[in-house]
Amino acid sequence: MHNEKGTRYSNERHQRQVAGYCRVYDKKLELAEKHGKKIGGELTRFEIVYAPEEKIPLDVLVQYPPQFNKYYLCAHLISAELLKPKLLQRVNGLMSGELEQKQVTGYYRRQIETEMRKRPILDFDNVAAEQWEEVVTIPCAILGGVVNKVPLAQ
Repeated sequence: MHNEKGTRYSNERHQRQVAGYCRVYDKKLELAEKHGKKIGGELTRFEIVYAPEEKIPLDVLVQYPPQFNKYYLCAHLISAELLKPKLLQRVNGLMSGELEQKQVTGYYRRQIETEMRKRPILDFDNVAAEQWEEVVTIPCAILGGVVNKVPLAQ
């Protein structure tokens, strides 16, 4: 990830049209700056922007949510102190924004990924599927017509 005006992006600017990108930012700060709203506690927003290589017909898109697990790993780091010191140093640097992903060698990035896969993981595909009908299918059906719920032959 890299920082740009307080927002952390997962891909470089030229890569954002490949499959999409992920951004993480302080929503509490944004609400305070733009709307003058004061909120207690922490409020971090995590967004995935989907930009597939090929255009997907609307009748297919509304039925089948995109698959994100192959692009992103989101693990909950509960006890960082269990990591080896050199790995912990890099993880803390990445989490704090002091280090960007390109500043960490491929060896340590692979080690971090291996360690993160041992922790609780957010299943992006499942989250998208759970919300897809209410957020995408129903509004598209209302705006564009009937949605066919018959599975497509693959």
